Amino acid sequence: MSNKGAYSAIEIDDDELQFQSFASSSSSPNATGNISSSNSTPQPRPAGFGSAGAFDPHRNIQDQTGLAKPIWSVEYYSKFFDVDTTQVMERCFASVIPKGNFLDIMGGSPDLYGPFWISTTVIFALFVISSIVDSINAYLNQTAYVADIRQLTFAFGTIYSYAFLVPAMIWGATKYFGCQPDLLEMLALYGYGLTIWIPVSAVCILPWGLLRWVAVLVGAGVSGVFLVRNMYPVLQRAEAQTSKSILILVVILHAVLAILLKTRFFTDHGVPTSPPETPHA
Repeated sequence: MSNKGAYSAIEIDDDELQFQSFASSSSSPNATGNISSSNSTPQPRPAGFGSAGAFDPHRNIQDQTGLAKPIWSVEYYSKFFDVDTTQVMERCFASVIPKGNFLDIMGGSPDLYGPFWISTTVIFALFVISSIVDSINAYLNQTAYVADIRQLTFAFGTIYSYAFLVPAMIWGATKYFGCQPDLLEMLALYGYGLTIWIPVSAVCILPWGLLRWVAVLVGAGVSGVFLVRNMYPVLQRAEAQTSKSILILVVILHAVLAILLKTRFFTDHGVPTSPPETPHA
């Protein structure tokens, strides 16, 4: 007897009954009662579907972006700049007016956006302020003012080296002695530590030598205490003598920066005095 649909044949083999399906479908019940395909190779899911079978339009894109991020690509560094203005300003104020551990304020998400723009702002502040001071001095001396572009070049080399090269060197030294620091946190400490030099540059436009010395000393003290205070917990993981040596190196390099800024950009310019009167015959 024939049917239009699938049909089954009953075979009697010894004491066992076996039901064989001759339908066009290749599915058969397994031990748990579920229907499984005769092909044991799992079929790939369509792009965009999660493990539960629900469609997720972002899943495939996220997986591809997570796998294709070489270190030389721009996308690799985008996560280091994922901060907003509020976070950057909060970290800037925390570096000038400490309210706690700076690493706790960053919340485990240090960035390079703030250090880069703070360093760039300090560079242009140094160049602009020193140019204004030189122009005022030239006016008081009644001489022609010529802008010195070497000041800008020197500011670029000094500030960027201190903001990125010095912390990388300190990070390498601490890692060598087993402190296991985070390079991004070290860069953030040095970058945000330069914030104090922006108001110091503005104060040093005033033509009073004592005030400039006080401003530079205050700037060096605030940024130096900020660095030592936040690096000390990391350096405690090394031996006592090693941590002291690294802290001394940090202080020396910081003092070199303050001296360079004072002698190159915040130089005292004396106000010219009137020429001596010639005696009358």
